[in-house]
Amino acid sequence: MTAEQETLLQEPVFRYFHQLCQIPRPSLREGQISDYLLHWAQDNGLDVKQDAAKNIFIRKPASPGYEAAPCVMLQAHMDMVCEKAPHVEHDFDRDPIQWQIEGDRITTGGRTTLGADDGIGVAFAMAALTDPKLAHPQLEVLFTTAEEEDFSGSCGFDVSQVRASYLINLDHADEKQILCGSCGGQAVELTAPAPAAPVPAGWTARTLTVSGLHGGHSGEDIHRGHGNATTLLMRTLLALEEQGIPFRLGPVSGGSFRLAIPRDAHAVVCFPADQERAVEQAVQEQEAVMRREFSITGAQLRLTLAQAPAPGWCAEAGPVITAALLAPDGIYQMNEALLGLVDSSDNMGEFYLEEGQLRLVFEIRSAQASVGNYLYQRICRLAKVLGGQCVTDKAYPSWEFRAESSFRDIADQAYRELFGQEPEHLTVHAGLEVGFLTEGKPDIDAIAIGPNCWNFHSPSEMLQISSARKVYQLMCHILSAIH
Repeated sequence: MTAEQETLLQEPVFRYFHQLCQIPRPSLREGQISDYLLHWAQDNGLDVKQDAAKNIFIRKPASPGYEAAPCVMLQAHMDMVCEKAPHVEHDFDRDPIQWQIEGDRITTGGRTTLGADDGIGVAFAMAALTDPKLAHPQLEVLFTTAEEEDFSGSCGFDVSQVRASYLINLDHADEKQILCGSCGGQAVELTAPAPAAPVPAGWTARTLTVSGLHGGHSGEDIHRGHGNATTLLMRTLLALEEQGIPFRLGPVSGGSFRLAIPRDAHAVVCFPADQERAVEQAVQEQEAVMRREFSITGAQLRLTLAQAPAPGWCAEAGPVITAALLAPDGIYQMNEALLGLVDSSDNMGEFYLEEGQLRLVFEIRSAQASVGNYLYQRICRLAKVLGGQCVTDKAYPSWEFRAESSFRDIADQAYRELFGQEPEHLTVHAGLEVGFLTEGKPDIDAIAIGPNCWNFHSPSEMLQISSARKVYQLMCHILSAIH
């Protein structure tokens, strides 16, 4: 550890964040981190419960003079998305997250996801619970599991035990904003038959790879033009088809998680040996076209062909290309009232061609349930055309915007007092656990805040140090302003 890191760890927020980085916490495998938080709370003399979903629920009495103030809940999720750069050796079930300081930012040097989503929110709450100088009302703190997978933690939490009138969700990523709502969503999986046959005699095989894209969060980054590697892979195969080059497909994989925009995609392409030069030329032409289209966000975009052993099977390429190119992907509709805000979108986050089967996994997000259902119906219709089927699960509710919010007024005043300016109010195109809590306790008044972070769900994830200090100060100021 460098001297700069050791100095930063003198601050409780960053010390707790570092401790979280030492403990594996993939979604649906949060046993270690949940037990750590349980024992940490017990060691600090806090009233704590661990439920069947491994959520951690903590209570702390009010500071002197704040006993009559409304109870406030702080809420963050303990799990993280586990993504790593190609060829990086990292076991997310055992290895700690190695972080470094780059100027005013904490990163992993592009190796793995950092886990600031939402480790920094957990660290904020831990620091508040152990800050002897912080004046605050009675606090309830909820650390949830599986937020990045299926929201089963917050869905399984018993909201009836909550006393809080106010809620601060700590899962946002922009210091200038106070969130006041979020979209709902659902996971969708399409499967269809893909009859396999032997590779024809005299044919060769190459692995076609699309790489170098930014990827990112399937909701919060869907409008940034980062590109979907699977879609670009299929566009390249479409170009081969349009040029009359005969080919079939072996195994195909694009993306690795429905909540992350695919950065990489691969396909084993089988074709007559005498067509190799034509295939190479077509791929080069497509790379030039796509690098021009993504000249800013895709500066590292590459299309490559590599030697590959002939697979034991291959499938007709046409239905596979059709599935990818007709599947809804990206922004469907912008918000009609809030300029620049995405209302509804769909991310084709995973794409697999395996022997005999084609499988696509999507994440639908929408502020309006009816639009989300329409996107699901479109995917179902595509499945029908392909002779397959479609299922949905892992749905989560929206957090509806309140026109009038006394807690938002308190937070606005605290923001003005600290920073001399007005915060931005908006709803976010991502799912937050607030929707489950407000569904179970409709009278709770909620906001969401968080420090500047970038590139969630990708190895280039980073956290701004000065912003984390600033937002922690804001959170504490809001708590002390509640009488």
